[in-house]
Amino acid sequence: MTDNTTTNRYGDPTEWDEIPDGWTEAFTTAIKTHGHAVTDAHESAIAIDVPGLDEGHAWYIACPNFHGMWGYGIADERGIAPHVTWINADAADPQDIADHVHAILTGAPMVSGWMCGSSAVWLPTTEPTT
Repeated sequence: MTDNTTTNRYGDPTEWDEIPDGWTEAFTTAIKTHGHAVTDAHESAIAIDVPGLDEGHAWYIACPNFHGMWGYGIADERGIAPHVTWINADAADPQDIADHVHAILTGAPMVSGWMCGSSAVWLPTTEPTT
């Protein structure tokens, strides 16, 4: 469930037309503490440096959907990602999303399930938000 303080700071993710700059800055700081780096960020996606991808491909998180879940996947050189997985976490909280992204990138144990028409993951210590 979204924390009112975080929602008040960045707005309701289900109503974002684009990722707020302040959210991106906070996420960038949070993901750096996990040892990862943001390589590109724009209004609808944030790319994370992931070694070993094919040239021109990027690992990214995409702006939350209307259910308030970030998507992640690997985009090809045209920016198309055919397989997106939802991150079922507090979409308004950059630290929570950074924690989930770190867990995904390091292969930490995650719970997975089918949500909103696609696969979704969340940390085992949290309850699904949707």
